Amino acid sequence: MGKEDSGIRRYQIILGILFAAASAVYLLTVHFTGIETEAVKVYFPYADTLAHGGIPEMEYPQFALVFMAIPRIFASTPLGYNIAFVAEVFVFFMIGLVVIGKLAKRYYQSQRKMMLIYTILMMLMFEFVVDRYDIFPAVLTLTSLYLFVTKKYMWAFVLLSVAMMTKLYPAVLLPIYLFPFIINRDWSNALKGGGVFVAVAALIILPFLILDHGSALHFLSYNMDRPLQIESTPASFIAVGSILGLTGTSIGFSFGSDNMMGSWPDAVAPYMMPLMLLAVIAVYFIHVYILLRLRKEGQDNENNRMVFLGGAVLLSILVFIIFGKVFSSQYLIWIIPFVVFMMMTSIDHTSKLYILILSAVSIALTQLNFAVNIGISGGGSGITDAGMMIILARNIVTIILFAYVIKISAESVKKKPWCAKSSGEDI
Repeated sequence: MGKEDSGIRRYQIILGILFAAASAVYLLTVHFTGIETEAVKVYFPYADTLAHGGIPEMEYPQFALVFMAIPRIFASTPLGYNIAFVAEVFVFFMIGLVVIGKLAKRYYQSQRKMMLIYTILMMLMFEFVVDRYDIFPAVLTLTSLYLFVTKKYMWAFVLLSVAMMTKLYPAVLLPIYLFPFIINRDWSNALKGGGVFVAVAALIILPFLILDHGSALHFLSYNMDRPLQIESTPASFIAVGSILGLTGTSIGFSFGSDNMMGSWPDAVAPYMMPLMLLAVIAVYFIHVYILLRLRKEGQDNENNRMVFLGGAVLLSILVFIIFGKVFSSQYLIWIIPFVVFMMMTSIDHTSKLYILILSAVSIALTQLNFAVNIGISGGGSGITDAGMMIILARNIVTIILFAYVIKISAESVKKKPWCAKSSGEDI
């Protein structure tokens, strides 16, 4: 191990210690205040059912149960389970940290700065990171991306499929992975990649179909039938109409969340899935156009493709969030690794800075939403008009981030050379 590698390893350990210390404070706080965590309230019963030979009916894809079950192997009490769950989160935080460092090195960026940005953004979402399972699909997807850019294609598709069977959103990245092969007429890798992706998902779901066929696909119908969650983009805009007296709305609890009820939310909800599909297809068309442009200009190489891959991945995930019927606070964990990745491959200093600022503001408003609408108002019908305006502000900032990534992608395709700078310049 060289001197530089040794220094990076020490830096990773320092950041890991900081995360571990924060985790310890978190566990002590929830224990002595008696706060019921999501891990104990939701995940522990699922894992406990499995430990006693049952198959829980979940609103999550099946591989999520693996991450919920692992802490139950080490602890049979709620407190022990919570500790073990946070320890599992810590392991995945560290995996993500290492992968970010490897990607930064590959694209000649400062490993320390990229790992620090990753850590800061995760810490800004800290209570959601350690008390939700969203870091698992996020890090799986990040690792899949690393395998993809290092040409370990089949393993990239394997991990992407596992990530999708943990949380659905990574499914939108499958076409992004396949397009370069299709454009270059590399049918062998395209068919192998798509086949591996489908086969892994089938292998994960097959035991559940055999053992409990009635609920194996429950997570699909569950999510399709959901009403507009209160934090979703359309709900936050409908709230403005309600405040102005243009429509009447109320807040009801169902499907494990606070949802907006009323004639407008009921009318809008069925159209969100088609809108999401149209929006993600538009992102695909933009990405394919860029790849074809690179090929036409004789600039179709790995470095140039990576400039636009980061944008395509981030945009696809943002579409899933912005156009979904649900925009739970923890969803912003999904974008953190890819905000950092796009900063590695963005061409100019200004783009990097704006992406970071917009992401940080969106996260900060999410935390304000949590503090005001849950901590102070108690959620549900206690949410005030001011609380809804915080949600609206968060959603608008997220939409601006989405629009900005489109803008810099469009501007970047006009520039030559396209490849990311290899100077390791600071952000």
